[in-house]
Amino acid sequence: MTVPSDYDFIGNTITESQFKNALTVLLNHIRQMSLDLVEAQGGNYSYANMALFEADKINVPANSTVRIAQGDDAGLYTWDGTNLTPAKESNFFESSNSENLFEWEDNAGNVVLALNKKGQLVSYDEDTKRSILLTNQEDIKELQKFVDELNLNNISVLLKLLATSNSSDLYTFEDSDGNIVLRLTKNGMLRSGQIDGLHKAVDALEYLKKLTKQSDDSKLIRFEDAEKNLLGYVDKFGNWVFNGVDVLNEINELKKFKNKAQAVTALKQVAVKAPESIIQIYLTDLPNLPDAKGTTVSGKGEFHFDGQSFSCFVKLEVQGASSASYAKKNWNIAFFSDQAFTKSLDVKIGDLLPHDELAFKSNWIDHTNIRNAMCYRLWEQFTASRTGYPRLETEKPYIGKTGQDALQNGANGVPRLYSAMLYINDEFYGIGSFGTAKKRANYNIAKNKPKEILVGMAGWNDITNLEVTNPTLYELKAPSNPTADTWAAISNWNAFTQLSDANFAAQANVYLDKQNAIDFMLFAEFVRCTDVVGGNAAKNLQFISYDGKKFMFMPYDMDTVFGLEWTGAAVYDNTTGSQLVWNSSGSFWRKVKATYNTDIEARYKQLRDLKIISVENIYNLSTDIFSKFSISVVELELARWPVRPSLNITSLEQILAWTKKRIAFLDTYFNYTA
Repeated sequence: MTVPSDYDFIGNTITESQFKNALTVLLNHIRQMSLDLVEAQGGNYSYANMALFEADKINVPANSTVRIAQGDDAGLYTWDGTNLTPAKESNFFESSNSENLFEWEDNAGNVVLALNKKGQLVSYDEDTKRSILLTNQEDIKELQKFVDELNLNNISVLLKLLATSNSSDLYTFEDSDGNIVLRLTKNGMLRSGQIDGLHKAVDALEYLKKLTKQSDDSKLIRFEDAEKNLLGYVDKFGNWVFNGVDVLNEINELKKFKNKAQAVTALKQVAVKAPESIIQIYLTDLPNLPDAKGTTVSGKGEFHFDGQSFSCFVKLEVQGASSASYAKKNWNIAFFSDQAFTKSLDVKIGDLLPHDELAFKSNWIDHTNIRNAMCYRLWEQFTASRTGYPRLETEKPYIGKTGQDALQNGANGVPRLYSAMLYINDEFYGIGSFGTAKKRANYNIAKNKPKEILVGMAGWNDITNLEVTNPTLYELKAPSNPTADTWAAISNWNAFTQLSDANFAAQANVYLDKQNAIDFMLFAEFVRCTDVVGGNAAKNLQFISYDGKKFMFMPYDMDTVFGLEWTGAAVYDNTTGSQLVWNSSGSFWRKVKATYNTDIEARYKQLRDLKIISVENIYNLSTDIFSKFSISVVELELARWPVRPSLNITSLEQILAWTKKRIAFLDTYFNYTA
């Protein structure tokens, strides 16, 4: 068979039809040579299709074995000199993948890379879903066109990947110094400096196996130079990274922004879009992980958001109080742009405030990985359904301001978490949620203004009798240096909460933000956050004031909801009764309900009619979060953490059944009629 010349592909007068014909001839040649390799050791014969056999059968002696690779007649035959008779497949062919000519396997025998009969390199993920890595010349030429148009400095590695300096090669792979380490030639051979040719000896593939080092960690295929330096890799989730460049992401960005170029150096902030799929986090070069709060370890981090990615230096610390004792821990991840860890790096996700530290929540007690992230989104739905301005609690400091002081900064007053998976030192750590936590800036509170107050309730507090000076049950997160005005504000709050019903009602709009108090009450009653508030007791609650007079309630730590007990070991059918109101004269929330009852019932009706408080909404929020985790990823989680407190007692079904019963009670409690 004659191999097409360069002109048959790139000549100025070559038509699309001629190009495709030349490509077909070339691929048939590759297939035939590959099949010849398989059968080269014996008296057997192989052909890419039946037509090629018919053209050559005069040269095939009787009593030969013939293999047809593709088409309706594909299979193994015996040839008696006149007739071609189907034969039983040999063990070799029975164990082969009928789609592939060559396959490379990992240590467990799983196919991770293959050259198929269409001349394509194919990678396989854990669900055997294929992703074509190198395809026809038209795709390559299209990508080259985008590269030529943009000529971006930060995709030079992509230029090297697509360009072919040797006219005898279809594709070349180069290391960081520009040296070719692997070539696919027009003769259908994979070649390198240590491979004489696949058609001569299969043993020569040992070099290729070393080059594409296959392991059980997150990097499915590694490309290394002779000194074992990592040049690039393909991971289990379809990321192709070469010399630090996410190639597939660059290709996508080229297609989206053909005429837009941006050079970024010495980054102080990274901005990524809000992810629609799972976030992939790879932390490397970390020593032994700490098992308690207060100890930090340093390393490197790589973060992937829907094809966008960035790398930086990181510090890792255990996050949370009681959760620090769990086997699978929550982590604070701080970002730095320099190896000396002196320059913080801000990361901005979507419309959120930039943060130099984000949290990975392992959701240890809630194996559904739904409750925490879902409840924060539910609270954001509550606030988004308000009318007028300010709509958010965090917008109140802008009132009366002008210029820069009146600009929105992205603070939203509640964590926002996205589905994520974490690898540490190339070993799977687990799935969870990644995003913002309870940083002061996210509540739009100044660091040290006496009357801008942020109280983080670490222990159980009586909200009618908060500690004044030297608190032990809560953390005064702002101001950093409290004054007499700060403590007076808390003391005045205590006095207000203890007023008689009539005096409480008269002073309510002085010390309470009416919209916040009503919404928090309805929110807490709906999800029944038993580890946040119960009657006058409060824990994990974030308690804020912008003027030292009006205080507001902000939710935090929302995993003990929808019936789940705080250790995760039990699920309660606590769908009736109030979470907040006690039938006693000192009940704070009873006074709130008595003062604002008409408005509370009207707001409940609005949230029900908008279907924010509904089984359907909880279903939609929950599935949007959990559907980001593929079954194969969940299987990794269960293999890594087979014993979980709530594994066999909670599920989406349990959450929805609980929600339906809870709404039935609340409809009566708040006098709802559709």
